[in-house]
Amino acid sequence: MPAVASRPSGAAGAAGLPTRSLGAAAAASLAVVVYSYLQHRRAAEKARKSMALASALSAVSMRSLRGGQWASDDEREQRFDRDAPHFPVSLAGKASGARTAGNGKPSAGKLDRAFLQQLRALVRILIPSMASKEVAIIAMHAAFLVLRTWLSVVVAELDGKIVKHLVRGQGRKFLAGLLSWFAIAIPATYTNSMIRFLESKLALAFRTRLTQYVHDLYLNDNLSYYKLLALDSRIANPDQFITTDVARFCSKLALFLSNLGKPTLDTIIFNIQLIRGVGLQGTIGMFAMYMATASLLRAWTPAFGRMAAAHAELEGEFRANHARLITNAEEIAFYRGEQREAEQLRFSLRRLLRHARSVARRKISHVVLEDMVIKYTWSAFGYLVCALPFFLRPGALPARAADGGGGYRTQHFITNRRILVNLSDAGGRMMYSIKEIMELTGYTSRVYSLISTLHALRRDEYEQPEEEEEDGARKPPEFSLRCIQGSVYEDIDGIRLAGVPIVAPSADPSIGGELLVHPLTWEVRRGQHWMIAGPNGVGKTSVLRVLSGLWPAFAGVVERPEPSEICYIPQRPYLSLGSLRDQVIYPHTCEQMQALGRTDDELMEVLHVVHLAYLPAREGGFDARKEWKDVLSGGEKQRINLARLFYHLPRFAVLDECTSAVSADVEGLMYEHAKRLGITLITISHRPALYKYHTFLLRLGVGETLSTPAAAAHTSSDGEQHSPYVPSSSGGDDDDDDSDEQSATTSRAQSILTES
Repeated sequence: MPAVASRPSGAAGAAGLPTRSLGAAAAASLAVVVYSYLQHRRAAEKARKSMALASALSAVSMRSLRGGQWASDDEREQRFDRDAPHFPVSLAGKASGARTAGNGKPSAGKLDRAFLQQLRALVRILIPSMASKEVAIIAMHAAFLVLRTWLSVVVAELDGKIVKHLVRGQGRKFLAGLLSWFAIAIPATYTNSMIRFLESKLALAFRTRLTQYVHDLYLNDNLSYYKLLALDSRIANPDQFITTDVARFCSKLALFLSNLGKPTLDTIIFNIQLIRGVGLQGTIGMFAMYMATASLLRAWTPAFGRMAAAHAELEGEFRANHARLITNAEEIAFYRGEQREAEQLRFSLRRLLRHARSVARRKISHVVLEDMVIKYTWSAFGYLVCALPFFLRPGALPARAADGGGGYRTQHFITNRRILVNLSDAGGRMMYSIKEIMELTGYTSRVYSLISTLHALRRDEYEQPEEEEEDGARKPPEFSLRCIQGSVYEDIDGIRLAGVPIVAPSADPSIGGELLVHPLTWEVRRGQHWMIAGPNGVGKTSVLRVLSGLWPAFAGVVERPEPSEICYIPQRPYLSLGSLRDQVIYPHTCEQMQALGRTDDELMEVLHVVHLAYLPAREGGFDARKEWKDVLSGGEKQRINLARLFYHLPRFAVLDECTSAVSADVEGLMYEHAKRLGITLITISHRPALYKYHTFLLRLGVGETLSTPAAAAHTSSDGEQHSPYVPSSSGGDDDDDDSDEQSATTSRAQSILTES
């Protein structure tokens, strides 16, 4: 009887798994599946209860009528203060897709130290503590990744046993192996499904937390949303950043944990199994080949991060052009400007498609090399490594041909080959993940740029020109947003401007703002109804913007009431999403209205005052929800805005041409009603018919700024307005000397206050 060669200890681990081990593996897998299912059900039930609790407490956390603050304002501001040092603007200047000062061109997104710093800062937001739910999701996700890797090893050994039984003609053991295969398939399929589910759940958790953080920075009392659009040029199309880029960043980051974590884990475990199956030399050879080909692919990989950032920017421009068309559809239709708009849309589409084609062309050579290396080179080298033990160590394997030694050889080869296939797949996914990481750098840079800019605007730090970043000694231009010296106070029962120039700020950091009105000194007391008049373009509405805080006070002092005691009604009516009730009580919600004890009967009284009592019956009641900007006429929109004034009942109201579409009789009734309610009115208009409702007149014009009693202003028979004041020498002749011009400038800077 021929001697039976003993199996070496190195091959014993890869030879096969005993039947009882397979049963134990299946039982353990089922136990893990059942446990994860129960945990998932508990988490879902807890999430539903949390959502219900959040809905129940939403009214409590809302603002009160007189400007009360959110319950968590202090905590949120403290967290912003802690996070601000981690979001320096200098690091955002290196972000891919962010506009750098000066040329406005995006810089490249790279896998470098800047990217790691940006990602670390964002992770502080996504995972605020080790007790957060994101950590629990990541832990469960990692557990399922380990389970899937272990199941892959079990399946590889089971493949070898099934083929061995088939070669040796052992039917019962072959059928038992098939049954074990189906038993393993149950936890394996559930594990794969749970991994994908947890990836989606993690991406949603990341997006929820990051979007809420951005919203808190973007929509706040500091008016960052307005400053980002009107006073700063670092972020173009912020809606694209907040909606699309944040979502893509969170999705890429969630997939990054799986696309890189799972292959890394597989590589470690499969290499251990491979050492036991083919020896240390073969494993070292495989590792050396992986490193060489990885270096080749890394050198050949295009800058996918910069491409992704540029593509996102072009998508944002194309989307913004369509949004502009939708917003201004009626005006464009009046002008018959569809051809011009179509030309602009085609231009932005051509830029987007040109970039997409360029990316596709650059991907061709990369994909060819990637497939050649991953699918063919690695597979061929894997077959060679699997075959080495049969040629180099034939004595170490069973050689009893009569006793079925070929079955053992087949089992060894199939098991090692399956492990090598899994190892090659892991290496391939690691190579593919390099492209995903490069795209992640682009989205990381854009999201970081958005948040760092919002943090800077929260501190009233605006964009700096590129020249000043290089040479800090360069003097900034006059009325630059980096040289705001005015002060604002909200602690008086009135309005006072002392030496405040009215300047239209410039978003371009290299040039200063435009001076519209020379330093203005003006005071409004309770009961003094003022009208601001003057020709178009002189800066009437600009006074409103400075007073409300939309534009900064570059010098002087601005004193105004608390925000709850003053109401600003702009020239263009704004109608929000929601019911008819929401239009009247804006910006309050229905829960706030009920908490304040207000009723629909009071709203009906308000609508009576503005002659809109017919609206609830016509539109289906206060709960009717429609696209109100399309349903209501121009006059109805303006009267809805005035209804908000009578609902909130502030002490002061600034009205900017907000009754131009209202009939004269209704307009007069609303003005008289506001005065009876004790609301001090400040109206911005050029219509003399409104003089009689005001006590004082502030006249703005080229070369003069005069304050007079409104009763002194009169209208001639042809409707031309005359001023009781004779223009003083502040206008000056062209032949005046420099001293006269200086005197004129000083004279124009004064506001003469005269009581009626």
